[in-house]
Amino acid sequence: MTSLATILYAIAVTVLAIVILIKLAPSLHLLDYPGGRKDHAAATPVVGGIAIALSLILSLQLLAPAYARAMAIAVALLMAIGVADDIREVPPFPKFMVQAIACLVMIYVGHVELKNVGNLIWTGDIGLWVLSVPMTVFAAIGVINAINMADGMDGQSGIIILVALTAYALVASESSLWDQYKTLLVLIGGTFAFLIFNLRIPRRKHADVFFGDAGSMLMGFLLAWFAIDLSSGMGSLQSTAAGTPLRTFPPICALWVVVIPLCDCVSLMLRRRKSGSSPFAADRQHLHHFLLARGLRVGQANLLMLVGSILCASVGIGGWKLGIAQPILFAGFVALFVGYHKAMSGYFKGRDVMTEGMG
Repeated sequence: MTSLATILYAIAVTVLAIVILIKLAPSLHLLDYPGGRKDHAAATPVVGGIAIALSLILSLQLLAPAYARAMAIAVALLMAIGVADDIREVPPFPKFMVQAIACLVMIYVGHVELKNVGNLIWTGDIGLWVLSVPMTVFAAIGVINAINMADGMDGQSGIIILVALTAYALVASESSLWDQYKTLLVLIGGTFAFLIFNLRIPRRKHADVFFGDAGSMLMGFLLAWFAIDLSSGMGSLQSTAAGTPLRTFPPICALWVVVIPLCDCVSLMLRRRKSGSSPFAADRQHLHHFLLARGLRVGQANLLMLVGSILCASVGIGGWKLGIAQPILFAGFVALFVGYHKAMSGYFKGRDVMTEGMG
């Protein structure tokens, strides 16, 4: 299939799946009810992630990339625990365990592993050696939960994910990694289809469907998969005629693509620990809470999120294409996080925030 046909196919399959699943959601108990820290006005189906997963699994059968079996197994594991969490809240530890198992499938079956973190401090590439597997699991779980925490406002997580997928698809195309490129196009189509039902538009005041924890875990995991695979991953290698792998995308550039949810996640956890709360206790100190508290409407906040995501992804892609030194990109990454953390800590210090359950 052509690139356009692949995207259109994914859109059509995902839209059809969402329409069917919306009707089935009440009988499947896949509804998110308003109340507490939740601002939506009516019970909303949490089936967006399931629909994208179905589209992805079907596409993997058609595209048959080398990592198809590994990705399908990992997706099935995450869907199982995610759907269970959407039906009846699952404690954090079992979710982390399943996420870790999915990551091990990615490593040992898909052969996608973080072997080094690049040249961050002018000393050459920093290899992970025996820490490779635990650091891969840690990094992937970090992205999974960063996306999960970003899923708090209609359209927000979908916008962040769509921009990141598009950036990674560009990298895959430029690197001649065609299996990865086609899979990313499927995910771009699926995410676009989800946003058709999730974004607020003039005649829709609230989202018709949510990702659900199943969806946010799925998309976070897939972003982590491709961030690692396109940079220092070693699986499913597409090669030149001479047999040389075409991976030149530095890990720090891959991090710039998802820097906004990562900053929000790490900053939240640090602030929660400082206040004596559990890092996983939900509150109203997310980036979208800050934007809405400053008087922005949801649509305006999403537009700002879109612009910010594109700018940050452009730093990653531009840094790679222009050959900007990785230590400079790393210093910018650290500076952005420190500035963000100080700004959020200052704004929310002493403010009354509601805490309940897991974010």
